Formats: sequence, C-alpha cells, structure tokens
Amino acid sequence: MKDIATKQADRMFTYDYAMWSFDEFTTDANGYNVPNPGSNYCDQKKAWELVGTRMLDKAWQGLNVTMFAYGQTGSGKSYTMFGYGANRGVVPMAADRIFEKIRANTDTNISFKVTVHMVEIYMEKI
Repeated sequence: MKDIATKQADRMFTYDYAMWSFDEFTTDANGYNVPNPGSNYCDQKKAWELVGTRMLDKAWQGLNVTMFAYGQTGSGKSYTMFGYGANRGVVPMAADRIFEKIRANTDTNISFKVTVHMVEIYMEKI
C-alpha cells in the first residue's frame, strides 16, 4: 500500500495580508493601540482600510462577501475581527458603517435586509 502523505505534491496558498498585532504600539489615553513610528504594527484602523472598506463596497454592490481569518491560537484573528474596548475590529466597524448608510437612505422605495453568518472552527470543530 502506498503512503499517500509522502507522495503528495507541495501545496501553494496565497493570502491578501499578514498583519502584525503583537507589539510595537503605544496605548493612548482612550485605550486605543497606536502604532509606534516605523513599526510593523497593524492597528484596527489600518486593518479596516485594508480589508473592511473593500468588503463593504462589494456588499453594497449586492455581492456576498466572506472574510476568512486563519492562523495559530493567539495570533490576533479575534482581535482583528472583533477587537476589544477602543480597539474595535472589522466586524463592529462594518456593522456601524452598514447601519449608518441605511439610516442615511431617503428613498422610501428601497428596503434593506442585513444578514450575517459567523462560523468559528476551533480544533477542527465548528
């Protein structure tokens, strides 16, 4: 019997961004983590600019959008997606923008339906 695991070819994966959120920041008086000058730290505003705005623009065009955060435990996935305190993540920022735009609508012929599905896979279990 062949050992399939040793015969498989290497797999290539691509990703849009790898964000550093471990250190290289200073916490301001409001509790927000501000990147130190010249650091690699990706604050929540930068994460929003990189992925959140594009995602929301596509959703407003009527497309379904998906965000996938992958990495080892403790690498910052939950922080980037949800944040904490003054460091609000992509999901709450998107919710703010969605409902701001809905409230700003003046066309009574337009209705809105907002649906969000979230799945966490941890240790290969949903």
